[in-house]
Amino acid sequence: MPLAALGVFMRLIAGTVLFLILAHARGAEPDRLVTLKAGGLPIILSAPHGGRSPIADVPPRKGDGVDQFLTARDDNTAELTELVAIELEKRLKARPYVVIARFERKYIDANRDEKSAFESERAKPYYRAYHAVLAEFTRDVQRKWKHGLLLDIHGQTGRPDTLVRGTNNGQTVELLLKRHGAPALNGSKSLFGVVAGAGYKIFPPNGSDEPEDKRYNGGFTVRTYGSHQGSGIDAIQLEFGSDLRQKARLANVAAVLAEAIEVFSREYLLETAQ
Repeated sequence: MPLAALGVFMRLIAGTVLFLILAHARGAEPDRLVTLKAGGLPIILSAPHGGRSPIADVPPRKGDGVDQFLTARDDNTAELTELVAIELEKRLKARPYVVIARFERKYIDANRDEKSAFESERAKPYYRAYHAVLAEFTRDVQRKWKHGLLLDIHGQTGRPDTLVRGTNNGQTVELLLKRHGAPALNGSKSLFGVVAGAGYKIFPPNGSDEPEDKRYNGGFTVRTYGSHQGSGIDAIQLEFGSDLRQKARLANVAAVLAEAIEVFSREYLLETAQ
């Protein structure tokens, strides 16, 4: 099947999956609440915390019994993810898979397990829709290319001028490290190496032995879909500082990240993704 036709087919399948799951939710608006785009690259971009939309008849979460309860939006991470996807398509002549939550984090935290992600039963279909599509996309990448890269895009305020790495100290990129060693994670042609070369601060600093910041070292998504789970998909949580997510800087940050993904992909991903 031609690549263009295959892309159309995958979008139809993914859209059907999402629609069926959301069909039970009153007033469901799939296109507004979860953005999904099938891709032609072994690269998945996800953004769970940038949504701005309420969910009909779902009250805000209270967080009873939930550790590290947060409801704040990761401002402009949805917009950043969309810009990166556009830039990647220009550079690699195919687009990545994309999954973006459009619902507000105060109703659902899509980067949590189900028991901690929501409190209202009415929220369950939306949470499950997000992860059903993400799981299907990871399976599709594994079927077609045997391995791939999942980037879960977040925002943080603890290090406002810094991009913080989250891999559970290497666990969620187990396959990448096994195949290519530490340079694939922090060397000159790694994603973080290219971003640092463009003048951005990285934590942990490239080449250092510092552990990852415990606040941002990888949540439910990367720990669920990472290569340590046998998925074949190396998963990295990218935590962009608040200074990097200002609207005036988004286009430049997106261009730098897209370049970094391109360099990384050509060195470690696309040549071996057969």
